[in-house]
Amino acid sequence: MYRVTTFLVMIVVPFTATSHHSNAEYDFEVIEEFEGQVLELSWRNPHVRLSLRSVGSDGSEIIWDLEAQAANNMARRGLSPDLIEPGDIVRIAGHPSRRRSSMYLTNVLLQNGTEIKARGDTEPRWSTEYIGFEQPTVATRPINDEEADGIFRVWVPAERFRNPNLPLTDTARADKEAWDSVTDDPQIGCQPLGMPGAMFSPHPIEFIKDGENIILQLEEWESVRTFHMNPDISEQSSPATRMGFSIAHWEEETLTAASRLVVTTTNIDYPYMDEHGTPQSEAVEVVERFSLSLDERTLRWTAIVTDTGTLTEPFVAYTTRWEWAPGEEIQPYDCAIR
Repeated sequence: MYRVTTFLVMIVVPFTATSHHSNAEYDFEVIEEFEGQVLELSWRNPHVRLSLRSVGSDGSEIIWDLEAQAANNMARRGLSPDLIEPGDIVRIAGHPSRRRSSMYLTNVLLQNGTEIKARGDTEPRWSTEYIGFEQPTVATRPINDEEADGIFRVWVPAERFRNPNLPLTDTARADKEAWDSVTDDPQIGCQPLGMPGAMFSPHPIEFIKDGENIILQLEEWESVRTFHMNPDISEQSSPATRMGFSIAHWEEETLTAASRLVVTTTNIDYPYMDEHGTPQSEAVEVVERFSLSLDERTLRWTAIVTDTGTLTEPFVAYTTRWEWAPGEEIQPYDCAIR
């Protein structure tokens, strides 16, 4: 039995709080406000983006690059691109970049006085007329016999936890510190995340039966994972991929879970453990546990990562709680390069 590093500090991220590339450049301890004219609008994944022209305190013109959440998550809250048009004068609030004229948007006040919520954990700032503050409708009633099919449904993330206490080797820590979120993040170029970071997503997931195997479809990047239920299948017959090779099995029901799916993934060809540039090697192994609650409305996930190339010991890297949202569907993911 190996020792698993425990959570000394937990980072809690609500479902719609952030999208899924690194936002390390933004100062989330600071909120700034200003007014300006919209120059361009890109309503695409992985982030909705606005170009805004404002005037600085010295009278000089400033062109801002403003970043909001993913288009899919904005749409789920009733927001659409026709709310904002080039030429509009808007008031915005958000978290400023530490390095450039950029901001992670929290609120937008439109010309008609309507306020838009552009980040999941924000509150109205200026108006009693606001939109985008709704959360996905999750099930609060008991599941009925027709709906009961174990994990084989669409799930939306309700809480996500990332362990910040990375047991990195000195070399891996230096590589992580040298990583630049503006120039080195592959998602900026619409390159999908690999395992295990791909699972730490603010978008829905869906489990699908595929003969004796299980397909896990991730809305973000339209990624697909196959869980092989035959333990005799070897990874050696498959080339390494960004999602890796996964063998899975069911554990017996327990007092706290209706069912539990255990997945071991190896053969991962992806250089980063997460969207923050944490390095990983070819030796990485991820053991996941998907635990379905007794009332079958909640799915909990933990991921233990072992990597002798970059970690001094195995550790619990992620946990997530998903909720069943009746009627929710996986949406297409349309990414646009900045």
